Amino acid sequence: MWRPDDKPCVPAGNGAASDTMRNVVLRTALICFGIMSGISLCPFVAYKASAQETGPETAARESGMKPLKTFRKEYTIYFRINRYDIDTAFRGNGATIRKMQKDLDSLIGNGIITTDSISIVSAASPDGRNAFNVWLSKKRGLAAHSLLEEKYPGIDPSVIFIDPVGEDWDTFRKVVYEDPGIPDRDALIELMESDGLAADEKEKRLRQMKPAFRYILDHYIYRMRAAAVTFNISIPLITLPAVEEPAAPALEICRGEFKYRWMPAERPAPADRKMILAARSNLLVPALNVGLEVPIKYNWSVGADYYFPWWLAKSNMYCAEMLGWFIDTKYWFGKDRGEEDKLKGHAVGAYAGFGYYDYQWKKSGHQGEYIDVGVDYTYSIPLAKEKLRMEFNIGLGWIHTVARHYTPTDDYTDLIKDPGIKHRKYNFFGPTRASVSLVVPIRVKVRNNGGAGR
Repeated sequence: MWRPDDKPCVPAGNGAASDTMRNVVLRTALICFGIMSGISLCPFVAYKASAQETGPETAARESGMKPLKTFRKEYTIYFRINRYDIDTAFRGNGATIRKMQKDLDSLIGNGIITTDSISIVSAASPDGRNAFNVWLSKKRGLAAHSLLEEKYPGIDPSVIFIDPVGEDWDTFRKVVYEDPGIPDRDALIELMESDGLAADEKEKRLRQMKPAFRYILDHYIYRMRAAAVTFNISIPLITLPAVEEPAAPALEICRGEFKYRWMPAERPAPADRKMILAARSNLLVPALNVGLEVPIKYNWSVGADYYFPWWLAKSNMYCAEMLGWFIDTKYWFGKDRGEEDKLKGHAVGAYAGFGYYDYQWKKSGHQGEYIDVGVDYTYSIPLAKEKLRMEFNIGLGWIHTVARHYTPTDDYTDLIKDPGIKHRKYNFFGPTRASVSLVVPIRVKVRNNGGAGR
């Protein structure tokens, strides 16, 4: 768009002028001297004549001003499955919101830009009931709207537009066409282009294509659970020194403004963080155990723990010592689990371990070895914006041990095996495992295969 500025006209500076400017200046001078007897016409006449003859870019250059851009700033917020609350710990949402606030505060804060419009395009992934996904996309759009109201209460509500698109088949179609490595790609394309099928029927057939559906869940589905917030903003003119024809009399010319649409180039796919393992420690045995757990895909995990409590008290009068090594495997419940769901939620599993113990109470003690096997239940919840987890575990199983009784000497420096007591074997069925563990997920940065989301 080309429009004159409403600021007062100022004398042009010294410098070289183009042929067009020379013609305009001379023409205006003749009109001014011939008709007004030496009194110059409004300088806007010269300015307008130049713009009409040479176009906005040339006129902008000849009048000494620099054409600038109307920016289109877009920020994408991602949502967890079936959720519409904005989780700042999920897929870089916190960093996105901080960047949006930093970018716009630097502009809106000093009043140098005009917000033409703000559009919020919210969507849900096509992997559930269509009616629910339509409702969910509306709620996500409203959540993004509430975020803007919270961060920028001064924005005119009339420039904010929410566009809930329901199920985001457009992004789905885009990733299918762009990624030749998707399994059953031809069948997927045929399914997408089946205009006669209802949305729920498409989703049903999509789920039946298990390799393709799993691939999309692993690489792209998060891009369809999003709200794209786009700011269309105008930046005022920055002027350069004006130019003047040296041989012509000084005339007053008006500043103007030239605006054009600028679209940022598509950026490389953002770096994401993938959990490769987690460290854990049972707080019921504080600082005397350590464990590791490795996720396998999204529904399985394997782990190992080492226990080493070794307590002595009252000059060896009391003793509680144990060494134990355990391994376990778990199945984590939930369909369509993604990267953010690893080692979180409800799980059942099996475990096995063995070790050595030594328990003494005054003049009586037992030493022995044991094995422990059983099944367990685990529930894990996120803490500190997904940086930590709290894991609760209880298990039922069987413990088998061979115990040897001993008696310490009077000064508790030596242990004497009782000659009249044989080794005794014990078996126990019941609760054999309990923990309240602090878990620290360990993540590495990876590049998203599918690129940035909408």
